[in-house]
Amino acid sequence: MRNIQLTRRGFLKIAGATGIAGTTGVLGLPSPLKASKTAEEKSRSARFLNYQRGEYTPSYCEMCFWKCGVDVYTVDGKIKKLEGNKANPNNYGHLCAKGNAGLYSTYDEDRIKSPMIRVGERGEGKWKKVTWDEAFTHIYEKLNPLFEQYGESTLATFMHGTGEKYAHTLSYALGTPNVVVPSYSQCVGSREIAWSKTFGFGVSGHEIYDMANTKYMLVFGRNLAGAVHVGEAERFVEGIAKGAKLTYIDPRCSESAVKAHRWLQIKPGTDMALALAMIHVIMRDNLADMNFVRRYCYGYNELREHVKQYTPQWAEEKTGISAKEIEEITWEFAKEAPHVLAIPPRRISRYGNDVQTVRAIAILNALMGNVGVPGGQFIRTKVPVKLPHEKHPPHPHDERADGAGTKFPFAPLNLGIADALYTATYTQEPYPIKAWLLYATNPLGHGATDNGMLFEAMKNVDFIIAIDTQFSDSAYYADIVLPESTYLERDDAPLVQTDAIPFIALRKAAIAPIYDTKHVFDICKGIAEKFSVEEYFDKSPTQYMEELIEGLSTEEATELKEKGTLVFHDVQMYPRAAGEKLHFATKTQKIQLYVPDFEELYKTHGDDFAPMPTYKDPKMPKEGELRLLMGRAPNHSHGRTQNNWILMEVHGDNPIWINPKDAAKFGLKDGDKVTLTNVTTKFESKAQSIKITDRIKEDSIFIHHGFGHITKAWSKGYDVGISDTNFCSHDIDPISGACGFNNGFVTIKKV
Repeated sequence: MRNIQLTRRGFLKIAGATGIAGTTGVLGLPSPLKASKTAEEKSRSARFLNYQRGEYTPSYCEMCFWKCGVDVYTVDGKIKKLEGNKANPNNYGHLCAKGNAGLYSTYDEDRIKSPMIRVGERGEGKWKKVTWDEAFTHIYEKLNPLFEQYGESTLATFMHGTGEKYAHTLSYALGTPNVVVPSYSQCVGSREIAWSKTFGFGVSGHEIYDMANTKYMLVFGRNLAGAVHVGEAERFVEGIAKGAKLTYIDPRCSESAVKAHRWLQIKPGTDMALALAMIHVIMRDNLADMNFVRRYCYGYNELREHVKQYTPQWAEEKTGISAKEIEEITWEFAKEAPHVLAIPPRRISRYGNDVQTVRAIAILNALMGNVGVPGGQFIRTKVPVKLPHEKHPPHPHDERADGAGTKFPFAPLNLGIADALYTATYTQEPYPIKAWLLYATNPLGHGATDNGMLFEAMKNVDFIIAIDTQFSDSAYYADIVLPESTYLERDDAPLVQTDAIPFIALRKAAIAPIYDTKHVFDICKGIAEKFSVEEYFDKSPTQYMEELIEGLSTEEATELKEKGTLVFHDVQMYPRAAGEKLHFATKTQKIQLYVPDFEELYKTHGDDFAPMPTYKDPKMPKEGELRLLMGRAPNHSHGRTQNNWILMEVHGDNPIWINPKDAAKFGLKDGDKVTLTNVTTKFESKAQSIKITDRIKEDSIFIHHGFGHITKAWSKGYDVGISDTNFCSHDIDPISGACGFNNGFVTIKKV
């Protein structure tokens, strides 16, 4: 998988947008792919590459959730360099722009430096510095009366990041069921339900696509080259380098689209129509792997009858893609089976019918028989190590305020539905939500629920606690802020990753905390002690790490300490290719082309819960309106990068993309300043520049997520660009409860 043969031109053509080329070729460094070097170049290269690194500490990155392995080098107690860990399968020695800029997360002058209690109005920026014990006592004195008046379920916790397990433990120990990991309902939730109801397993955070060995990738708006998750981007590049064909389907010409053999600029919201038409052609022309289908699939005959209505000619009118091209890509795809992949979006919170859309994409994979074979879906293996025991509080049995497990029966109780919990806070139904705990998450910057409603919801919250390394928009509006040490200043429990090649990675503190900050474990334990539930914090991250290492063999422990990563290579990621029988943890114990789990809900709720994907037209903009589409820039991820001066300099101020036809219709020219108005809430943006490009489908505009921040504590990210949060729709997928961002419509006006 690691032996990529490319010319310099070919490498740069494929990898240019991904950032995985590292820092070579910039700042005057010669490229390592150049055939020969002059003596001067060799001397200059040696000065840059052969330097005194200093003291080595193993870690893994926290600039996004991918957790690439990082080698940290310190000199005289100060971090000087971050490099990719070569042994770690998440990145094999490479770091993206975000990872390289992670150093600044620690040395950012805008960090929260000590515990502080708000003394002015929310959002006014007036704080009083307090000791940690004063902070924990204040939290008890504010929370306990709310628990006595409303019950423990009045607390809602929103969390994301490595330390979320401790916020989770604290919340359950205090007695509230209302815990939320927003990445479920605002990113991958609909995809995971769709995949698990089809295959009995999820795609998960580190996807199961064997792109390095595939022969054909059919990608529905998953920006693999621009996300950037380093190991995934590497496999994507490697597959193309080996000759895999890429058909990319997206209304926007993204970093991935420019690498494709075919880019299909589909009408927004019609991906299911394309997938259903392809299934129609597969069944009409007998292109499925029938040996696989007969052995492992449930509901083939029902599906064959169901898709007869979804012809390529029908799909042409829906998608804007010709019937001829639909047939061509279907035959191309099927010809390479089973070494093919149909890849759904990751951020699949789009149109409010996303579970069923991904179900159709999952079925394309199933009909090709691509499970457990090279170039298809690999099978994960767990790390063969007994993990240290931890004491966990019981799960509270009170009904969740967001409807997870009740109104939305397939939504996981341990992840929750962020937007529904925001709404419950706003309406105070089904019961009062009077306290929020925010761990490393930013509701005001999510791009999910209308900001005006969120501000009104926050007025209903009597007490807001924020645990973070920085003043996000939401932390700025909190009542107390508790500063967490950055990932470079703390020990953490080792990363134990179930994957194609499972591994363990260490994270140890490279330096002591610079300011009066604590590990989130110690913060949560300090709060727990005030409520006399500290028994669930009996093992610190350092103790957990030491106990795990003690359970390894001498050789394994030595390798982990020296390399920072311990990889278990003796695994079988292709069991079907090896002649082993596959197993599927679905209701029927087979791949479900037809989902019997949906039958009862289908009777009462109609096509939204159809056992087979059933097409519904997306909402459309009216005359004079444009659909808002949003996505992430390669150098930004979550809230960890948006006050980072290095990354902010790279991106600029986030212009609005608009199609030339729409620009002409509204009398706009490139670089004009415009305002956007949300047609539902009537919110109007500040003036923002436009970028006229046919890289975006007509009747739509596009902006990158992560801009327009309102926290005045940020000297670099404050008020740069405009925020998609103010214009996204608040539609809800009826199966998953996840939101649909892309049904938001705006009007545009030249300034």
